[in-house]
Amino acid sequence: MRLLGKADVLVQNLAPGASARLGLSHVDLKTKHPSLIVCNISGYGPDGPYRDKKAYDLLIQSEAGMLSVTGTGKEPAKVGVSIADICAGTYAYSNILAALIQRGNDPEKRGCNIDISMLESMIEWMGFPMYYTYHNAPGPTPAGASHAAIYPYGPFETGDGTSVMLGIQNEREWVKFCEKVLSLPDLATDQRFVNNSLRSKNRDALKEIICEVFSSLTSGQVIALLDEAAIANASVNDMQGVWEHPQLKARGRWTEVSTPAGPIPALLPPGLTLGEPGQSSAKMGAVPDVGEHNTAILAELGIDDREE
Repeated sequence: MRLLGKADVLVQNLAPGASARLGLSHVDLKTKHPSLIVCNISGYGPDGPYRDKKAYDLLIQSEAGMLSVTGTGKEPAKVGVSIADICAGTYAYSNILAALIQRGNDPEKRGCNIDISMLESMIEWMGFPMYYTYHNAPGPTPAGASHAAIYPYGPFETGDGTSVMLGIQNEREWVKFCEKVLSLPDLATDQRFVNNSLRSKNRDALKEIICEVFSSLTSGQVIALLDEAAIANASVNDMQGVWEHPQLKARGRWTEVSTPAGPIPALLPPGLTLGEPGQSSAKMGAVPDVGEHNTAILAELGIDDREE
């Protein structure tokens, strides 16, 4: 509790009801600490029928409908990173910044209570597929790594065993794709594929044609053709490909930080002002050892580190 006297923000994501039992709710703290901003992160919020349910990332993905739009029609698939955790953390971060600005503009410097629900945060990101089902309309069909409503927009295998991601966004691009990438100009007027709706409907047949052309090319050759035709594309990287990504290297996004176990590579955070390649305004200090700053922090609180 001594920390709260000098704190601007208290963030907690304890089990449902735990912070109130510990006297750490905003109601409990605002009398003694009127300027304190309290940010509560929970699975479902402090009220409603789900208030006492435990929540983990995959459970929230499931409750929020995320699993219904990922994977394939045969089996749902979770997102490969902890997206519900990250989503809730992002809203906590932005709300805290807004609360600090609000407090700074308040003559009485009053704090506030922030209530972040993982479920509500995740559903906020589900607006596009959710409105597909407005008035009981059918939802988008899971399409694996492809787009559910635009085609061709997804990964296509090449002759070297890798895949290339590409996306056709309009009819002009479709014609250029057929002429300059596939070298099949007549395909542009094939009645099965003359508009996006028909291409999506007949995607299996179209994919077979595209992959047949790509089967004699490497992924590098396919990307070169797509770039020449100004068709949006991307490599389908694994994590080793990300470590070696030429764009990150060209922009000087890698740095090195010290740790107790030795130096390790680290990415500079995005968005900060960049100078020359390899320079950034980000402060990338050494990773502290366990307990390294205990004495300094305790001293700020007026506690001797030998105090029991």
